[in-house]
Amino acid sequence: MKYENFNDAEALKIAVNIEEEGQEFYSILTKNARDPKVKEVFSKLAADEKEHLARFQKAYIEITSPNSLAEGCEAYTVDLYLKYLVDTGVFAQKGNAKRIAAEVKTDIDALKIGIQAEKDSILYYNEAARNTRHRSGKMVFEQLLSEEKKHLKLLAEKLKGLKS
Repeated sequence: MKYENFNDAEALKIAVNIEEEGQEFYSILTKNARDPKVKEVFSKLAADEKEHLARFQKAYIEITSPNSLAEGCEAYTVDLYLKYLVDTGVFAQKGNAKRIAAEVKTDIDALKIGIQAEKDSILYYNEAARNTRHRSGKMVFEQLLSEEKKHLKLLAEKLKGLKS
């Protein structure tokens, strides 16, 4: 995806894509995981991503509603750091989740990819929260940033357990 200029609504659209891809990825991994405890983790994460998706969609609708004040929705130029965060993320492109999940051979590989995807989300949501001017957009980025950190911890602990 190419982003030169975007506004708060565009930042939320990117987050919607990340969560859609995350939900798809974890849903596929739930079916393919060999270890029952790993399967359980992926099932929980798929459900969480579905809930995150709904929250981002709600914020997007609120911001783009004709009744919404144009507060903070002006376009701004994305700096290269934020552009690269989006462009290089695991779930930057529609369909990446399905393709990546199909290439996973082991539960350990799946966990490692999940960890990277959560790190990508954490970095993006942190920057989006700092740059989003609309209150509800900023709030949802901050809330979900905290939840993505919990996902990272859960995946890292499960990976450590499988390796030992």
